[in-house]
Amino acid sequence: MAVKIKLEKDLYERVRKIAEAAGYSTPDEFIVHMIEKELSALESTDGDEDVTDRLRGLGYIE
Repeated sequence: MAVKIKLEKDLYERVRKIAEAAGYSTPDEFIVHMIEKELSALESTDGDEDVTDRLRGLGYIE
């Protein structure tokens, strides 16, 4: 199942340029790779406290 997300035009343009420079076939491929990489990093931390600290540092929670 595929889900669509919306990005601001400026952000998408940045993603498109980086994806092209990095050799990804599409911006979508780059976005999926980056999300998978970040999720793996968050999932591999030891304990909920580390995840909470990381999410707080990223600005997702206060």
